[in-house]
Amino acid sequence: MNTPISFLRGDRWRPRVEREGAAVSACVLLLLLFVAHLDPGIDFSRDLAPLTVLHLLALNLLPALAAFALLLAATRRLLLSAWLMLLVLGGLYAANAAKLGALQMPLLPADLRFLANPGPALHLFGEYLRVDLAHALLVACGAGATVALLRERPLHALTTRRRLALGFGALLVGGSLFAGVKPWRHVYHIAERDFQPWALDQSASRTGLLGSLLLYHWEIGGNGVPSADRDAAIALLEAHAPELREGLALPTTHEALPDIVVVQSESLFDPARLHDVLSDRWLPQYHQLAHRSRGGDLVVPTFAGGTIRTEFEVLTGAPLASLDGIQYPWLELDETRYPGLARVLDEHGYFTTAVHPNAIAFWNRARAYPALGFDRFIDETGFPKDRIVGLFTADAALTDRVLGELADDGPPQFVFAISMENHGPFDWRPNLDAARKAALPMPERLDAGARAWFGNYLYLLDDADHELGRLADALAHRKRRTLLLFYGDHLPDLGPVYQQLGFDDGREAKTQPVPWLLFDNRNPRQQHVDTRAWMLPARLLDAAGIHDDAYFNLVATLAQSPDFNTDDPATRAGVNALAQLHLRGELVSLIDDTFGSPHSD
Repeated sequence: MNTPISFLRGDRWRPRVEREGAAVSACVLLLLLFVAHLDPGIDFSRDLAPLTVLHLLALNLLPALAAFALLLAATRRLLLSAWLMLLVLGGLYAANAAKLGALQMPLLPADLRFLANPGPALHLFGEYLRVDLAHALLVACGAGATVALLRERPLHALTTRRRLALGFGALLVGGSLFAGVKPWRHVYHIAERDFQPWALDQSASRTGLLGSLLLYHWEIGGNGVPSADRDAAIALLEAHAPELREGLALPTTHEALPDIVVVQSESLFDPARLHDVLSDRWLPQYHQLAHRSRGGDLVVPTFAGGTIRTEFEVLTGAPLASLDGIQYPWLELDETRYPGLARVLDEHGYFTTAVHPNAIAFWNRARAYPALGFDRFIDETGFPKDRIVGLFTADAALTDRVLGELADDGPPQFVFAISMENHGPFDWRPNLDAARKAALPMPERLDAGARAWFGNYLYLLDDADHELGRLADALAHRKRRTLLLFYGDHLPDLGPVYQQLGFDDGREAKTQPVPWLLFDNRNPRQQHVDTRAWMLPARLLDAAGIHDDAYFNLVATLAQSPDFNTDDPATRAGVNALAQLHLRGELVSLIDDTFGSPHSD
């Protein structure tokens, strides 16, 4: 009897399909074990029920499985798809570990936006990579394995119809996860309970990296400026009503407005705050200038990195905390218009210029600075290529450029400058003067590795301080009245140094302030004031005699009130609400309703 041909084909087909199915299952298991081993939130030693841990593992694996399925549908090559997925996951977990180690902040969705324009990011972050022979061989082996797997035989069972179905299913799962549709929010509820946008490092350690990335995107990403708690804002206004009424009535000066220079100095702090560090050696120009300026300790919203956060607070006058967990404002808010310092000065006839010797695309500044109201942005292309100290453009070149922007006639000038020379990493710095570096006084307790980090930093800190003195001296001799606001953006990434020395006040590195000062070349006077970064623009406008912006007038008045305590929860809630109303353009109506008089914002 003849056997049907279709039966014979099916008989040969079935074992192959079963083998391929087993191989797919093995690859999925490999991905699961990889995530379980690397993810900081998948800790089987935690006091959690086994089913809870497995649930967390599944929640972190699901996005990876959707991407794996999409790769498989696109290539039909199982090992290649699994290998590429392992590389992506390994890269994500390595980046997360590096960021946690340096900045005590996990990887966030906005970090991945650098992939859209990787050039500027690779130029900066590439300085943190150390490629020795072993790493080079590892990369070469990885590249070789990828090339070899391109020759892998496609899955026989993955026919055109099945490929389309698999690809459609992967896109459906991935797209719905990205959108955060209700069924997925229910599935991720167990992780959502532990997600805290105000403590992202702890959230990632409890919910897992991929899970926390999704939850951050759902809760924060793309939401814009949060709606304000108007009751909290009104309560704060009413609690300080007498002084606020008086502050809002202050007239703007009728005298010639001063030129204004603001310098945000990269990674600048006072090392004398550390144990066993000489108290009279560092920042001599700053301390000398402080005797003729207002200044003191400045609380900033970031540590060891994240310049954009302090930058946001100073340029908008809004606390970063008012954004309910947003960490990269220029990337995540995507606003077309920001109120703030540049816009107020523009309304008073200032020509506004931003200067930063880095790529304008970095941190999305190309879009953010016009939205802030700046007339011009001078980026790295405006600096000579040979003015490099160590790794980045010298502070001396920045000083030259700032002074070159200031004219003795014409409209008043506002120049906002961000330095670059003292940017990390500090574990290596080529082309520094070896004799000068060796002469720097160092605490004996530091080991060789920490001494190298600290020596590189102190060398560059001396440069930053010297340029502050040079800039202030030049401004002091100008014919036009000029205000200079100078401050550090955050502490440097000096992990080994902090661990081995500690701070005189016993507090951890993340809580340490940075220095600030406001120098007036026509009215030099000393006043010690400890403040916060978001209060600086209000103090600057007050010094310039500009009092017709409602929000900055409120902040300036509150800052001088003896009863104003930003550590009080109710006060914090009121401040955040006022800042949200300011950013949303809704503050004027609230003030009118509260005080019954017209104002401009």
